[in-house]
Amino acid sequence: MEGSVFVSAAIGALALAGAGAAQTAEYTDPNTGITFQQIVKNEGAYTFGLALPETFGTDFIGQITGTGSEGWVGVSFGGPMVHSLLLVAYPNGENVTASLRQATEYVSPPLFEGDAVLKPIPAGTFANSNGFSYTFLCQNCVVDGLTFDGSDPDPVLAWVMSTNSVDDPSRPSSILSYHDNFGRFSADNEAAASAKFSDWAAMAVDAPTVPSPPGGGNGTFPEAPVRNVTYDYIVAGAGAAGIVAAERIAESGASVLLLERGKASLFASGGDVTMPWNDTVTIFDVPALRTFIPQTPGSNAFCADTAAQAGCILGGGTAVNGMIFIRPPQRDFDDFPEGWHWDDVADAAERLYERNPVTLYPSADGEYYDGTIYDIASKSFESNGWTSINAIENPDEKHMMFSRSPCGVVNGLRGGPVRTYLPLAQALDNFKLELNTKVIRAVRTNSTITGVEVEVNGARETININPGGKVIMAAGAMSTPRILFNSGIGPSQQVENVASGNTLVRLPEKSAWIDLPVGKRIQDHPLWGMTWNITGDAAELPIVSEATLNNPPADMVDDFARGIGILPQNDVRMELWTDITPVADGITRYVQVEFRSFVTGLLKMVMFLTKGATSRGELGIAADGTTMYVQSPLMRTDGDKEAADTFVEMMLAYARKPGAAFVWPGGANATAGDVLQGMKSGLHVVASAPIGTDDGREGGNAVVDLDTRVYGTDNLFVVDASINPSVPTGNTMAITMLVAEKAAEKILAFGLTNVSQAMKKMSDGH
Repeated sequence: MEGSVFVSAAIGALALAGAGAAQTAEYTDPNTGITFQQIVKNEGAYTFGLALPETFGTDFIGQITGTGSEGWVGVSFGGPMVHSLLLVAYPNGENVTASLRQATEYVSPPLFEGDAVLKPIPAGTFANSNGFSYTFLCQNCVVDGLTFDGSDPDPVLAWVMSTNSVDDPSRPSSILSYHDNFGRFSADNEAAASAKFSDWAAMAVDAPTVPSPPGGGNGTFPEAPVRNVTYDYIVAGAGAAGIVAAERIAESGASVLLLERGKASLFASGGDVTMPWNDTVTIFDVPALRTFIPQTPGSNAFCADTAAQAGCILGGGTAVNGMIFIRPPQRDFDDFPEGWHWDDVADAAERLYERNPVTLYPSADGEYYDGTIYDIASKSFESNGWTSINAIENPDEKHMMFSRSPCGVVNGLRGGPVRTYLPLAQALDNFKLELNTKVIRAVRTNSTITGVEVEVNGARETININPGGKVIMAAGAMSTPRILFNSGIGPSQQVENVASGNTLVRLPEKSAWIDLPVGKRIQDHPLWGMTWNITGDAAELPIVSEATLNNPPADMVDDFARGIGILPQNDVRMELWTDITPVADGITRYVQVEFRSFVTGLLKMVMFLTKGATSRGELGIAADGTTMYVQSPLMRTDGDKEAADTFVEMMLAYARKPGAAFVWPGGANATAGDVLQGMKSGLHVVASAPIGTDDGREGGNAVVDLDTRVYGTDNLFVVDASINPSVPTGNTMAITMLVAEKAAEKILAFGLTNVSQAMKKMSDGH
């Protein structure tokens, strides 16, 4: 998912890490008599209090509260979300459900597996229509590397909250909705210490035992009712790939049902999260506001059950990303099998580029606004031997090149498939889009798919295809595998996890399971956020702040109504690429860097390691249906590590030169190791169901064949980034849409009699 909103938010939050003096105040809870050091956020919608013993140990007492009868609140005892011990609490009727968790990625965190134990204090634990409170003793909760400790008198913690309900408030392991707001704060260990701690701790009781969710296994649940309407094609997932494939197939005259688990996004698509200053656009429409999507109440745009961040809304990642559309260089198809190299897909690329416009200058007047970062960065890199290019016109040029960001903006609004493909499909009588409908599995008898099982408002039903029909997976590289696992397709261990899990999925008979390497070779772009100090007079040049964008003045709003100004621009001011060949293995890697800033005097780089990276991981599925990393795909090989180090050392060398435009805040002696400590989750997962001729049932790596058909099936296809054999040189939106264009052509040609007519319609751009 290109230019993740979370990454922008996370990088911005780095400034909070040095929160300085303690920000808590003394508060005595009238229900328990416990005196806390308490933080209050969002005008009282969130509070967290901390009480410690006089002699710092491994236990502490906490109280966390929220307002309303829905949503959830949380606290990170280590500061960051990932690699910290987390507490999460949410109302469950008149009770409160709480759990300790630990995240390794920026997704719904699983339960913590260490020795820490929560014991509620009943007098301070309750829920009603006004709000909820959870007061607790946390035993063995001071954990090295995961929490605050006694060495820092003002440790930095973090708060988080969401007004959106969890999927099952009765379960401590419930999948969390995406948060609305978060931030860091400094506690005061000395003020939190009390001689009464042991008396207060004595009020804690053992947490009630929560019944385990019902197990999996066939025959433990009712048969899903069958709808009385059938289709020629059912497409699961309305994102970058699904919308493109569904529209192109619908052009043939076949009946197509496109299913999307999320809600509408853009205003033109039925989205309702409109702006207070313009009720004809949603937060998703306005390019400059994409970093605010996670904090916007009601946006509900992100998946809570994937191994890394993904969009779960109409448009998928294309509705929430940075709109960065990097046309793939020809080399990006070198790892694809014969029949899928650049010469084979060039016609699909032409169709895509004609229909889906991209620009370096999103403002309708042709001007570029808020140009400080581009001016500083471009001059600096030009002076160091880099070349300015137009990345749209020169997609193959990626050695020491920079460009303004190629941005998918149409008439001042977010572009992408929801705007450029979906309306064409919706104009056809043979096409239907259904939102808020989650595909659970492909229904099959041995190799033949007969339909899909879906979940709508918590109830399941089956939608069948017509004889000779096809089912197409386009749920994304982290959700398509879930549907395949749930369909009895994938490594036996992952299908067994479904069988023994608690998602009540009806699997085929074990003899019909198809053993394919789904999720076995995933790849991603590792990324790092690096914030540099701008030097000299340029440090005073104006940069439009997040606060201004979040509450735009009247003239900015008026300009936006005419499609001009800064609001039609995304936040990425410049893109940069180069290639590096490490000594470790001699394999060339590419590096991409995005430049942005909302703060005067600061320049932020987001660095991706892209094409040529050799690290791979494995994706699996948990008992609750969440896809998870069995093994992380990031930075596992010496060559990848050397490439990242080499690029950062190059940046540090530039920063040490006399008159450098920007310097590293850690000092001139900083090393690549110092800078690269802050690696974030990747955003561009691919290769969870790779395409190829080496049939995975016979020991190969491929999950789908050259027609994108899943091996071992008659009529199940995959068209999303899952089938890409390796990570591309740039962001994944463009190549995913391109591959879907080609896949639609292949699928239409598979076993049909009206192929020539369908191809003619596609080539005519109808």
